[in-house]
Amino acid sequence: MDVRPSDIESLEEKVKKLSYEKYLPNLRLSNVRSFTNQTINFDFPVTAIIGTNGGGKSTILGAAALAYKDVKPGEFFPKSNIGDTSMANWRIDYDIIDRKMNKTGRIQRNARFVSAKWRRDTVMERNVVVIPIQRTVPANEQTKFKQFVGIAKNTEIVKTPIDEAVIGYVSRILGKDAKNYERVSLKSDPLKNILIGMHQKNDYSQFHFGAGEASIIEMVSRIEGATDNSLILIEEIENGLHPLATRKMVEYLFDVATRKKAQIIFTTHSEYALDVLPPKAIWACIDGTAYQGKLTIESLRALKGTVSQNAAIFVEDDFAKDLVEEMLRQYARDIFDQVRVHKAGGYPFVVEVLKHHNANPTVTAQAVAVIDGDNPPLNEPNDDVIELPDGTPESIVFGFIHDNAESMAAFVQQRCQCPSVTQDGIVSAIKSVKIDTTDPHLYFIKLGEKLGFISEIIIRRGFSSIYVEKNNDILKPKIDAIRARLKMERPAVM
Repeated sequence: MDVRPSDIESLEEKVKKLSYEKYLPNLRLSNVRSFTNQTINFDFPVTAIIGTNGGGKSTILGAAALAYKDVKPGEFFPKSNIGDTSMANWRIDYDIIDRKMNKTGRIQRNARFVSAKWRRDTVMERNVVVIPIQRTVPANEQTKFKQFVGIAKNTEIVKTPIDEAVIGYVSRILGKDAKNYERVSLKSDPLKNILIGMHQKNDYSQFHFGAGEASIIEMVSRIEGATDNSLILIEEIENGLHPLATRKMVEYLFDVATRKKAQIIFTTHSEYALDVLPPKAIWACIDGTAYQGKLTIESLRALKGTVSQNAAIFVEDDFAKDLVEEMLRQYARDIFDQVRVHKAGGYPFVVEVLKHHNANPTVTAQAVAVIDGDNPPLNEPNDDVIELPDGTPESIVFGFIHDNAESMAAFVQQRCQCPSVTQDGIVSAIKSVKIDTTDPHLYFIKLGEKLGFISEIIIRRGFSSIYVEKNNDILKPKIDAIRARLKMERPAVM
């Protein structure tokens, strides 16, 4: 279930062309909880909603659910007779794709709270699967399992094997064979059921499962049972899961989006759940504002103004973060510990994040954005946006070392921690990678493999260090511009 760039491109193109029988392209929140006027675009069929507690993640999940008849508004937005007077102004507007209703265009619908009740006129039909956070509550604390508690053996049961396809997906996600699981239901009420497993010839019930085991089996079972073109909503996908299993679960959702033409939206606090997602598939919520792009949790803290540093620099990705930090380390050591560099997703998301940050009156830390040199011109001038040298940063850095390989080999040998590889061998490896690799983002992985399976991180940071040191005439003015925009003057020379 590994996700390849071609998988992402294929799904992006499918949404761009709206090649779905049923799809929710966007929704608009007006005065709903902390949101006053916010549009959420679902530009990718697997969407993650991240954010701080109370930031609005569950609001977006619930708003998506209300687009369809399958979900009752009270499931996500119950009305209390105390303290909920503000609901009178709530409204959610939708653009909806339903090819049975409209073969070529979008359908507009809304959900609004009027006269102390929800109104949804001509609500659309679609299978909606809601997987709540309660799935990770231990079985002994859930009332639905109370009939399975007790010493006396209940013989009025039916054992059903878990579907082989479900077992296969669960095994890949958990990283272990899951074939020894069964579902036990009551003859008198088949809807009441519990999982049992087998370990070293001893069977055990769901009362003794790890939270992740039961959660994954139930999630995958429900998802596989969903019809094609379903909307699948998952609360806090990482709950009870190891970080690697969280990533594997998201990879599985890519497969579901392709195979079942499903649209999936999930909330999360985990960076691991975001690893394989493109920037447009991530929305970050904080204090009633949602930002599209691959922000990290640390970036959200910067937006909220809770970081201890005096200033922030927003960049597009890991490579740009390494490069900018190295530039600060070499050319502005005096402010290095005062500035935090944050990934904020690709262009134009990084510029939008910067604009939101600098427009927030509660944030006192100055901020700039450093964008890659291969982006189109800005839509509007912005002195707080500084551009790296022309071209893809990976290509610029690797290309510089490649073009000067013979004179740079000794530096590579030292900074990439490969003393056992001869300098001639390093030159040969660099030239080979440049010829054989068409995607510049893979340069450092491929070179690490050729130099003795050295970590990509070590290679790219080593190359960045050399490039920054040898190009002060190009890069030092960039740091001077950053310093000026952040109002961090160079210390006086005594």
